[in-house]
Amino acid sequence: MELVTADGSLVRADATTNSELLWALRGGGGNFGVVTALEFALYDIETAYAGMMLWDISEAETVLRRWGAWTVDAPDEVTTSFRILHMPPLPELPPFLRGRSVVVIDGAVLGSDEAAVEILAPLRELNPELDTFGRVPASALTRLHMDPEGPTPAVSDSVMLAELPEEAMAAFLAAVGDRSSTSLMIGELRQLGGALRRPHPGGGVVSKLDGAFLAFGCGIAMTPEMGMRAQADALQLTGALTEWASGSAYLNFCETEVDPSTGYTALAWQQLKGIRSAVDPDGVFAANHVIPRLYEDGSPSR
Repeated sequence: MELVTADGSLVRADATTNSELLWALRGGGGNFGVVTALEFALYDIETAYAGMMLWDISEAETVLRRWGAWTVDAPDEVTTSFRILHMPPLPELPPFLRGRSVVVIDGAVLGSDEAAVEILAPLRELNPELDTFGRVPASALTRLHMDPEGPTPAVSDSVMLAELPEEAMAAFLAAVGDRSSTSLMIGELRQLGGALRRPHPGGGVVSKLDGAFLAFGCGIAMTPEMGMRAQADALQLTGALTEWASGSAYLNFCETEVDPSTGYTALAWQQLKGIRSAVDPDGVFAANHVIPRLYEDGSPSR
């Protein structure tokens, strides 16, 4: 990376020059400077076996139980998300989705068609109403999750889970499974674990995610009142799952102020504070998740 630091210097950070700064930048947020250039390697992946499966909301418990058990032994080659979607009655939506509540599993498999079919077989046994999984170009993966491509007024909350036992599944469904009792449009569980839970050699300060799942609730905030209700419902969802939380936060999904130290190990947090103090001693930069500077006596300062 190249970046402009607090004193106006243009600095290069790579594996041999300013390597500690490069380590901090890879997961430490905007606490260290303004990044002006990136160099990165690409993986030679032209296609993937990817898509989505869809069921009616009445199948939510059955599908979640199967998916939760399936993720335990799923190989590193596959990643998926389980989602409950309460679709609004908008004319832009296909008629079969308009105003409807559905269950969706979407994801991707890196491997041959034969291997992917075998991996996904336990999910397909549940006879989804819609199944779009198939061979697609890598460029199609950016639209796999069907997120709106334009700005959307929304509020959310999230929590990293260490496990997903049956009690956690029941709590998740109780919070988001019935659209009459929640304003959330999306209740989501993202499959982590596998390679995401193992430290990457030579990685940055965030080289793994300390959790098996990420739970996420999101609601539309077209008005302040809608935003307040959706925020309360998102907090209700994550609060209902606190018992199974890993204790680590995924800061990219934190839209409200949290203790940023929960995104790192204790040792990494101390190292980040030292690097911040060295490159921005006067606190010029104000990141979304602030890493404090250190006074000479070791006390933190913002």
